[in-house]
Amino acid sequence: MPPDTDRSAKPKLRPELSRALILETALALIDARGLDALNMRDLGAALGAATMSVYRHFRNKADLLEAVMDHIVEGFAPVGPQGDWRSEARSLSRNVRRAMLAHPELADLIGREFRRSGTSLRVNVEIIERLRAGGIPQALLAQAYWATSSYTTGFTLLEAQALRRRRTAGGAPPPLERRTGKIAQLMAEIDELSADARDLAAAVLARPLDDRQFEFGLDCIIRGLDQMLTASRAPQTDA
Repeated sequence: MPPDTDRSAKPKLRPELSRALILETALALIDARGLDALNMRDLGAALGAATMSVYRHFRNKADLLEAVMDHIVEGFAPVGPQGDWRSEARSLSRNVRRAMLAHPELADLIGREFRRSGTSLRVNVEIIERLRAGGIPQALLAQAYWATSSYTTGFTLLEAQALRRRRTAGGAPPPLERRTGKIAQLMAEIDELSADARDLAAAVLARPLDDRQFEFGLDCIIRGLDQMLTASRAPQTDA
């Protein structure tokens, strides 16, 4: 005779699909396999659900990616109490860099152009308001915003590209000496370059983009803005 079975036992249910769960799973797939590897069928399989279940929450892959990017952009938003504009600029730039580097496969999409989604617009409004409340006068607000924003996203895009190459290569970055030698070797093929110019440029170009380099550039921007603000507040005297 077959063994007794507990007829009251209920089958194990899959977790209920939600936008949040789908976004989390899609982001994990992108981080692990790259943006081009994402498709709705594999996403459904990773969720343990039919592909059509995903389409009940997102119209198509483009709609899903917009939501994924909005999720990352949420990390750009200011946090903590209001500080002066210098501390705000540093904090905001670090937030943007941290959020983008957490998902380097999506960095190009996020930094490609000014996004017009409701989430992106709201976060930008919050950033601009914090800078203004921190002491940036309206006359210099656009310059301050774009100087810090374009520097941060541009620098981070280069970092993200290096992270993607490293993931593809499956190893740690080569030592600085090897990077310098490789770049110098490439430059040796250019007849117009002197040996001194080649070696100097190779030493500069081989330097890694890291926290120290990022903070140096950010400090230069903030100091420059500070000088402009000081000059704009100085009393004007007649010649």
